[in-house]
Amino acid sequence: MKNFRKLSLLAKYISSFKETKKLLKSWWQHTLLIPQPLQEQAQASLRDKAFHCLGGSIYALYPGVNQRVVLQAIVALQTISDYLDNLCDRMEVNSQQAFSQLHLSFSEALDPEISISNYYQYYPYHEEHYLPALVKACRQAICQLPNYQKHKPLVLELANHYCQLQVLKHLQPNGETKLKQWINNNFTDSELTWNEWAAATGSTLGIFMLLAASYHNYDLKLIKGIFACYFPWIQALHIQLDYLIDANEDIQHNDLNFTFYYQNTAEAISRLQFLYQESKKRIGMLPYSHFHELIIEGLICLYGSDPKVKSSFLYNDYRTLLHDRSTHLMYQACRALRKAKVLI
Repeated sequence: MKNFRKLSLLAKYISSFKETKKLLKSWWQHTLLIPQPLQEQAQASLRDKAFHCLGGSIYALYPGVNQRVVLQAIVALQTISDYLDNLCDRMEVNSQQAFSQLHLSFSEALDPEISISNYYQYYPYHEEHYLPALVKACRQAICQLPNYQKHKPLVLELANHYCQLQVLKHLQPNGETKLKQWINNNFTDSELTWNEWAAATGSTLGIFMLLAASYHNYDLKLIKGIFACYFPWIQALHIQLDYLIDANEDIQHNDLNFTFYYQNTAEAISRLQFLYQESKKRIGMLPYSHFHELIIEGLICLYGSDPKVKSSFLYNDYRTLLHDRSTHLMYQACRALRKAKVLI
């Protein structure tokens, strides 16, 4: 029965891509109103990172939610994230003050009760349309979530972690040192290494889940349980998988990669297996456990089906993560979707 529900949800998820792509197309139109070089970076983020929004859109299918509203919030927030990543990474700007000010847009998008800041105040380029419009769109959707106030403190906690990571990881030459110091000062659970905690701060999945959960009148204990399942476990799994398949590219570009702190690929795979098993154990205590199970299996299989796994000679190591029947079937489905160009 659980596998049937997951397959049914997977079919709905794939059919929902059309709506996500429609929203992304509308944001592309907004980019036409802003000057270069910001327009170039906004369009590059929409073109090259659309899969982030497509991935996050699964949370618009959480039982009991208004799909249109949650999708609007997810696409707006994830687009902010991807755009800011480009502004901090590709524009030869290296300012902690500028990066921090830009990332106010991410946290303020999740807090409709405060005034909108001047996000480009310390950045050498400016526009007054695109980023504020994204913030307002996310806020507009959030205002329609019936129980958001109960979830908001934990949403903002995740957002603050995310913004701090993004600011520090892009600084040169001492960003890595500052990042490690911040992690070691704030996250001390010995089950995870510092780089796994850092990875956990870099995912938006917990925020998306808490937005979706805001359609339910969950008690505070359950809300904290959802939070504790996603942060750090599912979020660390998510980002470490992403870094694993990007390892060769990051070596070439001398980019920070949290899997580089493992001794070798075998250790990285072993730790990913640990994160997966711990995530799976914890989601069994949540409502609609099949929903979360589909997500963690989907993460394993989505990244595993990426052509970079084989081109980087990772497959023989990676396939140990595809050990059970459910993940193996999901993996075959992801390969088929990539072949049909539904997934890119």
